[in-house]
Amino acid sequence: MARFRAVSLSVLVLIAAVHQMLMGGTFVFARIALQQVDPFTVAFIRFTVAGSILLAVSRWRTRQSRVTPIPASDQKRIWILGVGIIFGNQLLYLYGQAFTTAAHGALLFTLTPVFAYVMAIGAGGEAWSSHKGIGILLAVAGSAGILLDRGLHLDWISLKGDVIIFLAVAAWAAYLVWGKPLVQKYGAFRASAYTLAAGAAVYFPYGVYRFLTADLSRLDAAGWWSIGYVTIVTSVIGYSIWYWLLKFMDASRVSVLSNAQPIVAGILGYFMLGEAISAPFLIGAVIIVAGVVLTQTSGVNKKDPAAVAAGPRS
Repeated sequence: MARFRAVSLSVLVLIAAVHQMLMGGTFVFARIALQQVDPFTVAFIRFTVAGSILLAVSRWRTRQSRVTPIPASDQKRIWILGVGIIFGNQLLYLYGQAFTTAAHGALLFTLTPVFAYVMAIGAGGEAWSSHKGIGILLAVAGSAGILLDRGLHLDWISLKGDVIIFLAVAAWAAYLVWGKPLVQKYGAFRASAYTLAAGAAVYFPYGVYRFLTADLSRLDAAGWWSIGYVTIVTSVIGYSIWYWLLKFMDASRVSVLSNAQPIVAGILGYFMLGEAISAPFLIGAVIIVAGVVLTQTSGVNKKDPAAVAAGPRS
């Protein structure tokens, strides 16, 4: 592995950069889809297709490597986390993204490592660090500035979207912290595939109802392609690339690159959706990214939730 790093580090960084650009596009394409159909229908298609593919791949890999079956005690945790990740993170994100810009959605998700670190401290899994504490304060200050700017301009609909996504980020961080034992036992890909599939199964009955009653005639080609993007590119390809990268690069190194997602989302949102980027947003973005980078790079290791949290978020 060390030899591979020494020879192909530049290739790995390039793949990581392309991966983050793909993930940054998620927020824009989700916005396009949500302008044409309700988030519950988008969620149903995304969860059902992506969950099925990831579960199938995971089970194939399991048969190839002959790993230990998951005991009943851990299966219960998988179901609980699955419900939490679908209803607490994914649905909240899609619902919130319908009301705010792609750049705001991407930027708020960069706060994931901060949430994960604070929750890990509360769970007794991490020790307090003054450097990370400064990073947290910076991230909170930047977020408060952006949300306050919404309020001062009486942009209540966008503020509503920001707050909902903020809650979705907290739910994602909680999943990372409480799901860490499963990742350590079964690997990140297998644990994520099973939790997503479990959550998708619980959501399926209501999702079918929303899908059958939705006005799908409103979806044009761009809408369908956008749903396909967040389903296949984000949830299948994006997740797979992320877990592959973690085999060869430290999570902290990849995580710093992930902070480019708001930039990608902002640029694509400007050209594809005509979304304006305000000065307060840019200032807040710089402060948030500085705080997140400080949190991610202050004495992290590959298993640190604040570092691993830079993976697929939306």
